[in-house]
Order: sequence, then C-alpha cells, then structure tokens
Amino acid sequence: MAYWFSIMMEKVVNVFISHPTPYNKYQEGFLSLIDLELKKHRLNPTNLGKNNWSFRSPLKPIKEIMDTCVAAIVIGLERHHSFIGYEKEFSKDAKEMIHKYSSSPWIQIEAGMAFQSGLPILILKESKVFGEGILDPQISDSFVFEFELKKLQKRLSPELEEIINSWVKHINGLK
Repeated sequence: MAYWFSIMMEKVVNVFISHPTPYNKYQEGFLSLIDLELKKHRLNPTNLGKNNWSFRSPLKPIKEIMDTCVAAIVIGLERHHSFIGYEKEFSKDAKEMIHKYSSSPWIQIEAGMAFQSGLPILILKESKVFGEGILDPQISDSFVFEFELKKLQKRLSPELEEIINSWVKHINGLK
C-alpha cells in the first residue's frame, strides 16, 4: 500500500512532443500508443498544437512551453511524399530521388529549440522517412530509433519500450 501511495504522490512532469499533425489512422494509432507509454512514466506530452493555442507567431509560445518541460521527444512521421525529385539538379553531383518521404520542417525547428534549451531529446523516425537534419543518424547528437509505423498499431515494440525506459531513466537522473 505504501508503494502505491508513493507512486500516486509522484509529480507528473511535462515533456515536449514534436511531430507532424497526424493525417491517417496509422499515425493517430502510433501517437496514441506513445502518449499512453509516456503517461505510464508520469510524463505529460505537450506541444503548441496539442493542448496550448496562441494567437502569436509560434516560436515564442513554443519556447514558453519548452521552458515548462524536462525533456523532448521528436517523432519523424511522413508528411510529404515526392514521387520523383532531384537533389543538386543540373550539377555534377545531381541525384534523382524516387519516392522520397519527409517529415514536417517543424520537427527540425522544435528539435533545435529543445537542443538549445538543454533538454534531453529522444528521436524516433518512421523508417521510410528520409534521414536528414535531426533525423540523420550520421549527424544527429542523439540516437535515432527507426520504426515501421504499420507494425506498431496495437502495441509498441519491446525495443521501443526499452528506448523510452532508458530515456526516462536519464530524465529522472537529471531531476
């Protein structure tokens, strides 16, 4: 009984969650599972669009929200799909890109803001999303965990749960 009482007395803390607005049932299902997992750890996922609206331009309110958070989670979900495109077009380094999937530019901005604020960042990337910026495992300051969106609809994988547990332990060690 004392154990449960001490758990109930633990404070819920905010974590900033950055992801594109979901536009299909797979993204909605995955984000619901992430929300549930974070709440199991007494973390309150928050962001500008989720539960904080402002009439001002978004950067200042995002900064104000991040100031209430102990960590950030960045989730690279598909937002754009280019059937064919060209990188460095008309140069000797030109490269044709077929079926390039990318996420929202806002996750890059919010990740940079979280980094500048010194927040521990957990990065999750849908495997088909092109790894650039914060989602590029070669240059990212943090480990980038890749996942197959359609495989994570009923529950999170044990590997993803372990990554989240590790991140939570790190956050708790900083408090």
